[in-house]
Amino acid sequence: MNEYIAIGRSVPHVEGMAKATGRAIYGVDLSLPGMLYGKILFSDRPHARIVRIDARRALALAGVKAVVTSADAPNRRYGVYIEDQLIFAKDRVLYVGEPVAAVAATSERLAAEAVKHIVVEYEDLPPVFDLEAAMRPDAPQLHPEIVPYVAHYSAIKYGNICLEARLEQGDVERGFAEADHIFEDTYQTQVMHQAYLEPHACVAGFDPSGRLTVWTTTQQVSACHAELAAALNMPMSQVRVIGTWLGGGFGGKLKSHLEPIAALLAKATGRPVKITLTREEEFTTTRPRPPYRIHLKTGVKNDGTIVAKQVDLLVDAGAYADHTVGTAGLAMTFAQGPYRIPNCKVEARVVYTNNGNWGCMRGYGVTQLTFATESQMDTIAHALGMDPADLRLKNLCQEGDPIVSTQRLRSVHIRETMEAALAASGYREKKGRLGPHRGIGIANTILNMGLLASSAAVRVNQDATVTILTSVTDIGSGTHTVLCQIAAEVLGIPVEQVHVAAPDSDSSPYDLGSIASRTTYDAGNAVRLAAEDARAQLIRLAAKSLGCSEDEIIMEAGRFIRRDRPERSLSFADLVGISLFVQQGPILGRGSWLAMRTFDPPVGEGYPQPPSGSFVFGTHVVEVEVDPETGQVTVLNVTAAHDVGKVINPAGIEGQVEGGVVQGIGYGLFEELVVRDGVIQNPSFLDYHIPTALDAPPIRAVFVEIPDPSGPFGAKGIGEPPVMAPAPAIANAIFDATGVRVKELPITPERLYWALRYNE
Repeated sequence: MNEYIAIGRSVPHVEGMAKATGRAIYGVDLSLPGMLYGKILFSDRPHARIVRIDARRALALAGVKAVVTSADAPNRRYGVYIEDQLIFAKDRVLYVGEPVAAVAATSERLAAEAVKHIVVEYEDLPPVFDLEAAMRPDAPQLHPEIVPYVAHYSAIKYGNICLEARLEQGDVERGFAEADHIFEDTYQTQVMHQAYLEPHACVAGFDPSGRLTVWTTTQQVSACHAELAAALNMPMSQVRVIGTWLGGGFGGKLKSHLEPIAALLAKATGRPVKITLTREEEFTTTRPRPPYRIHLKTGVKNDGTIVAKQVDLLVDAGAYADHTVGTAGLAMTFAQGPYRIPNCKVEARVVYTNNGNWGCMRGYGVTQLTFATESQMDTIAHALGMDPADLRLKNLCQEGDPIVSTQRLRSVHIRETMEAALAASGYREKKGRLGPHRGIGIANTILNMGLLASSAAVRVNQDATVTILTSVTDIGSGTHTVLCQIAAEVLGIPVEQVHVAAPDSDSSPYDLGSIASRTTYDAGNAVRLAAEDARAQLIRLAAKSLGCSEDEIIMEAGRFIRRDRPERSLSFADLVGISLFVQQGPILGRGSWLAMRTFDPPVGEGYPQPPSGSFVFGTHVVEVEVDPETGQVTVLNVTAAHDVGKVINPAGIEGQVEGGVVQGIGYGLFEELVVRDGVIQNPSFLDYHIPTALDAPPIRAVFVEIPDPSGPFGAKGIGEPPVMAPAPAIANAIFDATGVRVKELPITPERLYWALRYNE
């Protein structure tokens, strides 16, 4: 029986009807009076000096109102971890797809034609595409001035290395000496695009006072606000960012992207300017998931006890650091996986190359690491003659265990997710009994929960409805619905009476944004605190009006009742009227939440991550069938068990798991941006294949509900964990079916076909 009125109920997404009926206004739908259209000229070469830019032919076209370049932009670098990027390439271009100039014109077609008339004279420079070559002392230096770049962490950076970091726990060499077996494997992951269906779009305009307003498709209104102001060298009070409806993000729409360029065009023309990327531009100029090279060395006893592990991470940043530094840091954090390993050492290097401009995606580095860790766990189990599930169960981490970053684990429920997944999938009954060319695989996950700051306000309106003020955007995951449920539960009112206002930096309090599985946990806690503040004000008013102490007031069915005299009560609406017109004035609840703080003292060398608020765990079991003649893999079914704390919206969380699993299947089997000599070869959905409904197997979502005391009503997040386990579970199932271990993603039919041939 549900003890709550709103929590734990399948509430339809509050934005669902507008999206289903086409009434939702996305960035591509925006239009303002007098609006111009912008197009960007992107570099067509990976590394070159800009000799000159001649825009005269473009400006001569009727209807072209402005061309802007680095000469029109502030000479101020910005960036999330390292401030290494300018709005436009200034002296050199560092990747194919780097913005060089932009045009504003009276139509989108004219703007697209005009950029073709901009003449850029380049002097080609030696490019560097290979990571090993980029790290050599004689390699071309992409950022010769890297040392004085401002870094937002204790950075070790030199040459083409924008991150070098180390963490260590225990004595790794002693651990290897004590081991009976040592396993060494190298794994490679690919560049994966977030493949959101809605392209980047924004509109920028200045009012007569010189104040900038930008409407944009961003997952991070507050971060976009700060970075946009920094890039333009403007005070934040003179910049306003309004988040539009968002058609997917998955880490591809963080902070700012088009906004500074649109703003420069708007300033140059005195009119609003809209920029929308084409699908090809989305694939070639945005910030996909970076490729990783992961080397694992693991020492194990004869009985399967893991005694030592060494992890070396090599990450291709592309031309700028962006979020690749953070992804490497988080991967370092979870080098052990969800396992108790007393001796562990991890080193990471993030390297500038001319391959592209990579960023981050759902799972933020831990997705790549999980593929390597969980693949090697099966390799170890096979060599020792153990069942892969038993090896994992033997080495699972426990409450209070320290991880390599020195933080101790809390809210650990990996054993529960394993037991739930094994039981629900029938793993024990199926292992070894599925018949020819069929296999079953398992993979575990661990991830941090809680990331930096959130704040919210809960405003009680005159008609007794409630408005939540937050900078959190809903990227299609049902975040706003969950926030409405939390506020409704605290205030004892129907969910239908709660609304989330559109994110607007002028009126919405700060929030880090819809990233990192953090919105339910972090933003939810901020909303909970704000609603509790509003409730406390209502209880105080009720006590004063009913002539009793505050602890004598109980809330029930939307009424505030005097405990000792239940016939005396006031409704929610009564108290709103009393507050507005008789007592204190409007009721506005406020809540602020900070899940993560810095390590004191700092840990490791060059390590860029703060400690986590909590942790979340999961286990997937996957069955596959392999066609040995073609290498084609069919995923037959998936069981996904996740530690979620407390389910707030069952239908919503099931959707999150199902979507994550399907995206993880794409990562494991076929999604890859192919890059050759710095040029992306497949910049369209014709050649970049994402899973369709035909690729989605039956998915059974299983939820382990053990409330986390630090989460709102015990809830944790669920955004990223479902995407992390499918790829390694599929790789393990393929090994179970064929005896072939593929260590490079994606496991395409061609790659598996040749692996099968070599294994014969």
